[in-house]
Amino acid sequence: MKNRFMQIIVGTFLGLLMLFGGTQLVSAQDGEGQDRLEGVWRVTITPRNCVTGVPIPTAAFAALFTFHKGGTLSAWFQNSTITITRSPSHGLWQREQGWGDYSFKFVHLRYDLATGAYLGSQVARGTLRYSERRDEFTTDAQTQVFDVNGNLTSTGCANSVGTRFE
Repeated sequence: MKNRFMQIIVGTFLGLLMLFGGTQLVSAQDGEGQDRLEGVWRVTITPRNCVTGVPIPTAAFAALFTFHKGGTLSAWFQNSTITITRSPSHGLWQREQGWGDYSFKFVHLRYDLATGAYLGSQVARGTLRYSERRDEFTTDAQTQVFDVNGNLTSTGCANSVGTRFE
């Protein structure tokens, strides 16, 4: 009888340990308590000359980026020369080796502002460096513009600075 009672107590203890220990393991893997890129960011994007690297500050524009849990990305922006309109941007992000190093890519559709005609799409890819203060990031990105048939028509480069929206 005493042996059976001890088996029940030990079994219950092990069951609770597995339940709560497993929960803590999952939470740690989900990143709780760690600094995260996830959230909403106000971003200033500054195009630059892809060959020389010289920024073009007169072409800078504001954007909103949202890094979702699980590695998806939503963004909205309108450049300073409004001749086209864009759909919201949708994309992916992931953490790379090293603390604060990420990569991202997103796509949006492009339309003629005057007629609404579909013009094609634009894809951006880049690297992102999350600051040690955890409230800012910088990016280095390249863009490709495609026509309605998927042909590459132009490329561009840009850097950006993002600050966490709180």
